[in-house]
Amino acid sequence: MPVSHYIVFVGASPKLATELLKLESRLVGVSLVAPAEKKKAVGITAGSAAQTLKKFSEVLALHDQPTQPARLSVWAYQPDHYDDVRILLQAFGHSAWIELLPKSLLHKVSQSREYIEHKVTTVIPLLNEVSKATYSQRRSAPLSLPLRNFKSKITDKLKTWWYNDLDLPQVAKAIKSLKSEYAQRKVSSAGGFVDDRSFVFSPAKNNECHGVPHPIGSDPKAYTCGRFRYGVALFSGFHYDVTAEKSDIINKDFKISDGSERAVSREKRKYINIFPNDHILPEK
Repeated sequence: MPVSHYIVFVGASPKLATELLKLESRLVGVSLVAPAEKKKAVGITAGSAAQTLKKFSEVLALHDQPTQPARLSVWAYQPDHYDDVRILLQAFGHSAWIELLPKSLLHKVSQSREYIEHKVTTVIPLLNEVSKATYSQRRSAPLSLPLRNFKSKITDKLKTWWYNDLDLPQVAKAIKSLKSEYAQRKVSSAGGFVDDRSFVFSPAKNNECHGVPHPIGSDPKAYTCGRFRYGVALFSGFHYDVTAEKSDIINKDFKISDGSERAVSREKRKYINIFPNDHILPEK
């Protein structure tokens, strides 16, 4: 059976990891990724997040197939400090939809599994709403933008946990607001959207989504970000043709999918292709 939802738990104890496996038989199309952590690594830590991301990327590679309409949600217990939430955001790079379990459920393994099982029913409609903008409306909505390279207040918002605690009408309203702000940046003559550095990002048409279906970059984070955004699948091969609005060649540098800088300004290129996970083609 094709996987329709990857449920990933960060910082699970051995008992919880075993209990959560029941989700695969209780929920249709679910693939559970919940590495059992040693006592000191239970909860949200940089180590548990990195290990879970690595394990998920390995599972995803085994299921290397078109992921629409697959979903990705990441779960953990609510931490004492918001900085721990940032660990999840940094590790998964905004590929996943993040949900937190109440701290009162800590060490209550069956209740924790039941909470996720019931909460998923409210999360799925939210993910479906996000998918409309990320997948179906990818040419007019900003949710698929490469977050490192499209410089704007829009991407500043998209780098945050913008959907936290929102219900379905609120998620739809937030996306509508982002689309409206994005539309103001449209450059009709170029068929794209201009960022704060005066680069025009033109969304690829369906017949232009060729080449590597999901550029993976160089690490598990880049791989995951090449497949998902906010818990929903990215359109296979979708990218942006990027040109300089005020120059014949690209005269500034860009970040690539691992976060390092590429000196595109020295390459004398008229355009480059950038994918949602900041993978850049052509290669140097």
